[in-house]
Amino acid sequence: MIFRYTAAPSMPSLLLEKMLRVARVKESQDEGKPNFRVRDYSRSITSPEPPDYLRLRVDVSKSEFEGSPIHILSPRRGKTSPRVLFLHGGSYVVNATRPHWRFLAGLVERSGCTVIAPDYPLAPRHSFADAYRMLTKLYRSLLDEVPPTDIILMGDSAGGGLALGLSMLIRDEKIPQPAAVVMLSPWLDVTMSNPYMEEIDPEDPFLNIEALRKAGSSWAHGANPRKPLISPIYGDLAGLPPLHLFTGTKDVLIADSRRLRGLCMAAGAKLAYYEFENMLHDWMLLDFKEARMAAIQIAAIVAGYSACSTANCQ
Repeated sequence: MIFRYTAAPSMPSLLLEKMLRVARVKESQDEGKPNFRVRDYSRSITSPEPPDYLRLRVDVSKSEFEGSPIHILSPRRGKTSPRVLFLHGGSYVVNATRPHWRFLAGLVERSGCTVIAPDYPLAPRHSFADAYRMLTKLYRSLLDEVPPTDIILMGDSAGGGLALGLSMLIRDEKIPQPAAVVMLSPWLDVTMSNPYMEEIDPEDPFLNIEALRKAGSSWAHGANPRKPLISPIYGDLAGLPPLHLFTGTKDVLIADSRRLRGLCMAAGAKLAYYEFENMLHDWMLLDFKEARMAAIQIAAIVAGYSACSTANCQ
């Protein structure tokens, strides 16, 4: 299934793009060396902990797993199903942000799900192998509580690629697959080698290709960056659960999202593909018309799997 939203962009979305260009956010990411200091514009929104005000909307609790913090967001009342294991973006080097938590609170309210949001190991201190080791154990622990049909893997940007890679690892280790994988503006290839990215790059006011290559190299930690667990676009798509992918046309990462769409068609993998004209990277985490539309669609996807699980359907 392919869904394309082609209406003229809303004024708030245009203002956001203008703000990013005026602030030269994209240029600020190229520091000349891969030390990955949190940039000034990121420092103001980074939030490893859910903001306190969200407790007025959803229940928020915290635990620890394998030495990493785990935040749990659930409805304040009523049944909670399914479980969404959410992997945040941030180029594998930055923690979650306030937009992540606002989006997740809205997802809980709209779908009735429970969100498990781990603060998984990040580069440059850790590598992809550390993160997968921790996340595989966390997924197994969820299977001790609920059936796999009650679990959805979801992630944005780097977390979207990580969610797809985790599903591949789960398949290869013969662990029961989740009900679905939902990817939001996913980062699917840390080499950033898709030639179509250069064509899209002038339209993207946010992502810096060279900075992402450096972050990806640190995440790989000396391993082949085309290893499927690092860049899942190179992995085998057979035997995966239904995939859902949201992307925007002013995001350089759309080049690989479109490539994945073609690969899924060739492999016979089930992919629901949502492409929004003129939207930037991770726009669905924000608060304007197109973002709210995507958030409602994503919540409907999650709620649909909840209904299917209750009815024991395929």
